[in-house]
Amino acid sequence: RCFVMAAKDEMKKGVFNQKENLLRDISRVYGEGLYSDITFLMADDVSLSTNRFMLACRVPYFATMLHGGLPVDQTNNSIPLNCCDSKTFQQILNYVWGEISFSDLNIQSLLDLLEASRFFCLDSLVDGVVEYLQYLLDSQQVEFKDCLTALDFLILHKFTASDLFLKFIDQNLSSISSLPEFDNVSEYSMQALLKYEKTSTEIVLFTALSKWLENKASLPANVRKEMLSCFNLERFTKNDLVNIVRKTNFFEVEDICDVLEKHLENLDKYIGEANKQIDAIQGQIEAQPTTIEESERIIKEALMVLMTQPSK
Repeated sequence: RCFVMAAKDEMKKGVFNQKENLLRDISRVYGEGLYSDITFLMADDVSLSTNRFMLACRVPYFATMLHGGLPVDQTNNSIPLNCCDSKTFQQILNYVWGEISFSDLNIQSLLDLLEASRFFCLDSLVDGVVEYLQYLLDSQQVEFKDCLTALDFLILHKFTASDLFLKFIDQNLSSISSLPEFDNVSEYSMQALLKYEKTSTEIVLFTALSKWLENKASLPANVRKEMLSCFNLERFTKNDLVNIVRKTNFFEVEDICDVLEKHLENLDKYIGEANKQIDAIQGQIEAQPTTIEESERIIKEALMVLMTQPSK
């Protein structure tokens, strides 16, 4: 009804609007496979046909290929296109002709579509895929093991969208690092995770790295050293240093002892400050007659102060 009213308003201005019919006709042409005049042989040896005019209009890559710039063998029945398989290119064609459904695709298919979209210079489709991946992560609709697959893919292909998965994995690192698939994460993904501005605790990240390193005997010594340099021993609690970090033999015992000594010094300072406050409370109670209730109030307040002091 709104369209009819708008059409009448435009008719009064002498404009005959057929945009809705145009979109309907284009959709019908695609749905019925009409007027296909170009065929591509995809990486999986499957051929797909479409209309070259629509390709050139909607995809910068094909505008260059079909109308100058890239050599095309016009005598060949089909043009080899090895950048993606037929399933991915079918999604590209869906986009060309007006609509694509991301909800029908699994994570790997979305990643393949992302790479193909970048290859064809479809910036709007790249943005759309990334936005949908963000939605899936925010709504917890991605399995942990698929997050690892995605991280490896995005880092390998140098997509900035890798930050989305780095953040998600970091927030769920304790659970994700316990998966068998975590052991197969690439060296580059692990380095990115270690250097990411993390929210997970130092010991959770260290435990994850320790697990990952278990079957990495061939990992170059300099790479291992670089990974371990991402940790600051002073950020570990003394219990974690003694019970977990020390037992891995990743760090020199002397370095661990130095940090433990600092922990003890901080503990001594804390105990000294606590004793001073206790003495002050006792002096306050002795200096003035108070009721039992008043004494209990003073002691409770002092305890609250002590409990809020940082402990090492």
